[in-house]
Amino acid sequence: MSSDDFLSELYREYDWRFDEVRALKNVISREPVEAREDLRKSIVLVLYAHFEGYCVFALQHYLNALNRLRLPCRLVIPAVIAGAWDRVFSAMERGDQKSKVFRQSLPNDAGLHRHWRRPHFVETIEDLYEKPVEIDEKVIDSESNLKPAVLERNLFILGLDHTFVHEHAVTISNLLGRRNRLAHGEDRRGVPESELEGYEKSVFEICYKLIEFLDGAFRYSSHERPAPLHYSPS
Repeated sequence: MSSDDFLSELYREYDWRFDEVRALKNVISREPVEAREDLRKSIVLVLYAHFEGYCVFALQHYLNALNRLRLPCRLVIPAVIAGAWDRVFSAMERGDQKSKVFRQSLPNDAGLHRHWRRPHFVETIEDLYEKPVEIDEKVIDSESNLKPAVLERNLFILGLDHTFVHEHAVTISNLLGRRNRLAHGEDRRGVPESELEGYEKSVFEICYKLIEFLDGAFRYSSHERPAPLHYSPS
């Protein structure tokens, strides 16, 4: 996939999702003023749904683009390697593979068998470095509700900048809380225009930043490990 194709897919997904939000706003703007606050509740539901859906799509799009490059793990940054080796680490720490030496005498000594799996991992690490990057999509997890910290976690796991989410954390948390209360019937209050505008501002800014950072990371190969410096004596 070329860098331009990668970026086009990000924009294509963004456009259809948030065109729906704008279309709904246009419909509501033609309704009587006194009815608009109640009708804006539907925009809150749609806005959050597309915010979460778009963020998950964008991160998985980046993950899948990395997988398609088929780069050997030795050529990528540690964060990407950690994602590619997620199953290996899980098997090493929580798997049920047991030492052949103590399988009969100490079959239930979890600490012993976990220790045995560690040198086994070290023995095979060179082979793992030569395998192509293949990160499972399950590494990206919205945890049912995409809280700001969860979005940051997913960005961090992929080795991407996550600090841009900080300034919008309170607003996105408020949007999520409002959406949940509306969806569960706990809050029937209308949504003032100023409240909705605050939510929209943070959602659009995060999504645009996400596009910018993902495009830059893929276009300029931020996933690749910097070439080691070689000292040449004069």
